[in-house]
Amino acid sequence: MTDLYPVRKNLRNTVLLLSLLATSIAVANSLIIFASDEDRKFYFARLTTTITSAAALATAVIMVYKFKTKQEHSDSYQYHKGDDKLHFSICLFLALWFVAHLIWSFYEQQLPVLSIDDVLWLLGYALFGYFLYKLVYSFRKVLEAQTIGIVAIIVIISLSYIVLLILSASSLLSFQKEETSVMILTLVYPILDAVLLVPAVLIFWIGRSTVTLEHKALKADQQQNISWILLSLSMILFAIADSGFAYISASNLMTVQKEVWIWNIFYNCGYITLAGALTGYSNFFTLTRRDVQN
Repeated sequence: MTDLYPVRKNLRNTVLLLSLLATSIAVANSLIIFASDEDRKFYFARLTTTITSAAALATAVIMVYKFKTKQEHSDSYQYHKGDDKLHFSICLFLALWFVAHLIWSFYEQQLPVLSIDDVLWLLGYALFGYFLYKLVYSFRKVLEAQTIGIVAIIVIISLSYIVLLILSASSLLSFQKEETSVMILTLVYPILDAVLLVPAVLIFWIGRSTVTLEHKALKADQQQNISWILLSLSMILFAIADSGFAYISASNLMTVQKEVWIWNIFYNCGYITLAGALTGYSNFFTLTRRDVQN
């Protein structure tokens, strides 16, 4: 009975976390979905994404602080000092996207010309990419044994986004010939999403990998991989949101305000899911240390 307690405790915590995430997603998006008119939908879309991005940022800062505080009191603190760049990258990434949402929400924008919030989002992509690829690199030994599957993932993602880019570029050339900045921005975001989707899918693969699970000391620890799955899912949701927004921008700029709320729902889901992943922030490093040592 004693051995079952950690399993039950972790299972209970996982169910509680998923229930909290589902409730948060439902509450945030219901404000958009059930708004009485398009103007209110647009308003709540901007407001809720600002709030959910702030929640993800707050979660990251708190979890990083708790993790570093714990490491400072451990004997292996010196071994973990190299993780400071990772801690900094995830927090700064969310800070930049939060500020970008603030600008988007409270200042009128001429869409979709390059603006300050676009610059912040692009910088955020670089930092998030560093975080994701650094985590994947920690599992390079696991991934080397699954080369064929990895190549297939990269090919599928690349082909899918090439099709998306062709469709977007075609729409731009047909409807927005005079807007060079529109074409550039519409193509840049899907390209960056494709770059980040590769490590995101690989992280999902790692989280469910039996090779990884066999290194775990307790069966209860199998609940840890929910953090990896949520991290991967958040990036997939961001990619869907970016792709949808880019497509409607390319098709007809006049429809952006009318339809953007649809894609803000995915942004909200992405931020809330990412916040859920970050509640298990220490799992990313605990699991990697075990794999490195084995």
